[in-house]
Amino acid sequence: MAKTSKNNFENRPSNIILPRSKTLSVQTIKTWKDALELASLAENPMRAPLLELYESVLLDSHLQSIIESRSLRVIRSKFKLVDDAGKDNLEMMKLLESRWFNRFLHHAMSAKFRGSTVIELWDLDPETFELKAANYIPSENVLFRAGLIVKEVGDEVGYPYKEGNYEPFYIQVGTNNDLGLLKNIAPDALSKKFAKAAWVEYVEKYGIPPRWVTTDSYSDTRHQELANMMDSMVSNHWAVLQGGETIDVMNSTGTDAYSTFDELIKRMNSEMSKRVLGQDGTSNSNDKAGTYGSLQIMQEVADDRHEADKTDIRYLINDELLWRLELISPAYKGISNLKFDWDESKEMSPAEIVQVAVDLSTAGYEVDLKYLVEKTGIPITAFRPVGGTVDPTAEKKSLNAK
Repeated sequence: MAKTSKNNFENRPSNIILPRSKTLSVQTIKTWKDALELASLAENPMRAPLLELYESVLLDSHLQSIIESRSLRVIRSKFKLVDDAGKDNLEMMKLLESRWFNRFLHHAMSAKFRGSTVIELWDLDPETFELKAANYIPSENVLFRAGLIVKEVGDEVGYPYKEGNYEPFYIQVGTNNDLGLLKNIAPDALSKKFAKAAWVEYVEKYGIPPRWVTTDSYSDTRHQELANMMDSMVSNHWAVLQGGETIDVMNSTGTDAYSTFDELIKRMNSEMSKRVLGQDGTSNSNDKAGTYGSLQIMQEVADDRHEADKTDIRYLINDELLWRLELISPAYKGISNLKFDWDESKEMSPAEIVQVAVDLSTAGYEVDLKYLVEKTGIPITAFRPVGGTVDPTAEKKSLNAK
């Protein structure tokens, strides 16, 4: 590992990025097509319009929820750092049990949906020299093919992050042309948004049915009185009529509006779930009914994606992160000689531990009381053999339990 670098640059590349105000403009299927074409250009691709569209569709609660379901399965998973012999290095692992690493995992998982992402590893604690943050570089300010961080959208000159002195401080997640899963999910999210808007408009027009008054009077004064009466009936719900005057209310006929809009929204939710989780049976139990076996199969389909995500993140950490940490700060010296892996061991619940202890004691074994107290929180003071009496002075044999 010949690369060496010190975190003593006066200005980091991300400091040149000018802040931009974000606006949520109206997005349509046409704007999605146009933005996708701009981002896919062979020369000078521009991602800004597509990223703006992503911000809009991510306001959808269902889409945000299923994305979080997939991301959190990785972020909250247990992990470990092991040497070549497979032995855990607890001291180094504690350095990753921090807020910056949690944010690193978050940005890495977001890249699966937003596309190519650059993560900055720069801020160090002045006392411990440990990392304090993992920052997201706005993708609209990154030229992925050229490997540059630019000041403004449209610039072609900037700081190189893939080579030179800045390389240890920046990690690109995803390929140069990766636009993320949202490029395929966006049409479904936009269709759902249109359906909800149309439903709201329908309620505004027909939630209170149109009504009219019929009169045989030719008096303009009476006409104005009736008009004022109808205008105030929304809150009063009563009227004073004369002669042959009547009030009629229009009955809405035709297709059931609830089925029209609600079924379309459910279908769009289903399509988005299939794209993110591979199935839609576990994302909304109110919309789906099935046997335990069928739902179990759907959960296994989702688990396949979770395992694939964890594999991708493991490669990213081992291939791109660990060696950078050792170059960034002396606090991580030796970490590149270790391997990151997910800890798949399962811990028993207190009730399960107690049941195992009972089974072992019944079989003639003596269980370590200290271990039971630590794992269950139950204040156990002595061991009573089955069918015997309490002997608090008896020698306790520890059981090496996994």
